Amino acid sequence: MTAILTRPAWTTDLELEIFDKLLDKYAPHIPKKRSLEPRSPETDEERENFYRFRMAGAAHDLFIVQVCAKIIDSFANPELQLFLSRQIGDDGAHAQNTRLRAQAILGHDPIEDIQKQVQKHWDYMGDLPIRNWQGFLAFELHYELHIVALLFINSRTSKINDPDSAKFAAERILPDEAVHRLGVVDWWQRKYDQASPAEKEDLIAQVIEADEEGQRRRNPYLRDHWQLSQKAIGIEIDDLPVLYDAWRREILSYFLDIPISRLPQLVSVND
Repeated sequence: MTAILTRPAWTTDLELEIFDKLLDKYAPHIPKKRSLEPRSPETDEERENFYRFRMAGAAHDLFIVQVCAKIIDSFANPELQLFLSRQIGDDGAHAQNTRLRAQAILGHDPIEDIQKQVQKHWDYMGDLPIRNWQGFLAFELHYELHIVALLFINSRTSKINDPDSAKFAAERILPDEAVHRLGVVDWWQRKYDQASPAEKEDLIAQVIEADEEGQRRRNPYLRDHWQLSQKAIGIEIDDLPVLYDAWRREILSYFLDIPISRLPQLVSVND
């Protein structure tokens, strides 16, 4: 595969531009802006479903903390270590906030439920995130960048939310996660840009192989989580598979600096 020569800087504006382009192509009926603000969960069933949804989010964040903490000292690059230390702190704070909000809503500490969900991530992902730098990059792609399509769908179509959680997300989580995505892009680009043309060809193959393994491992979790999200917060998920796959192709095309047409046939979320 031959690398293209230039690409725009990765920004949150570029993410929005890419996603809206995919909506125009695959799901033009999905709004590009929220029309109604979500309401709080009202019934016991809604509160229980919302609790399960938030525990899944806390587990996602705590899994990131555990992976980064396990692998941080394997990198000799102090700049990368500092980035990962921020990622650990941020996602730890996100998980803790979710834990405390869930405790306030339902009246008991959900830490055991969170850890049970974290173990499911380890069961799905195995040693891939901590196996080598390729596996760790695939982990970062799947847990930070490939999920952005879902985040956009949530932000536009969700019908239920907790006001305090929404406020924390807007003020803290969304800005933090943008920093994480940009940090992953920066780490990879520094590594990739220093490689020779021959080395780049090898790096492309290594990243695709690891990312494909990550997708195969994540598929059962993603399908279950989307069903939970629809049940708990009312998001539209009918078009998520095609949007997720298309978004992932866009991410890999950007990361590997090659046109989408030069990517191999990728594992689909439906596989």
